[in-house]
Amino acid sequence: MQENRSHLSQDARVTFTVLMGVFMAMAILPALSGRWLVPAYAIGTMALLVGVLEWHRRKPPAAEWLALDQGKLLWCSLAHQTVEWPLIGTRFVIDDAIPARLRLFLEHRNRRIEIATCLGIEERRAVADLTSRELAAARHPA
Repeated sequence: MQENRSHLSQDARVTFTVLMGVFMAMAILPALSGRWLVPAYAIGTMALLVGVLEWHRRKPPAAEWLALDQGKLLWCSLAHQTVEWPLIGTRFVIDDAIPARLRLFLEHRNRRIEIATCLGIEERRAVADLTSRELAAARHPA
């Protein structure tokens, strides 16, 4: 599972550059009448916007892996340590108490991890169906 995000295209970067130029041109008028904080604020916010967009571009997207193999469950995330649990005793829990915030958990004894945190709500629903089906099939092989 991987976060679904797209980077800014070259056209979008050009558009942002033009918008920044327009905002900076508009900030010159208050500066001419002695209000120097307006252009300083405009430059600061534009620099912050460029910095955040560049940080987002360079940061790797969030990703998780879930595998069922030979009676074991393996889960790995870029942000967490790898989890390896036996399938027996592992439960899949769907928390949909708040419809706009579907949460998926794997539980084994007193341990609990949230999975599919990098996905959108529709993708989580699809993963929930797939995960529950595959866990049931792995517990009771045909």
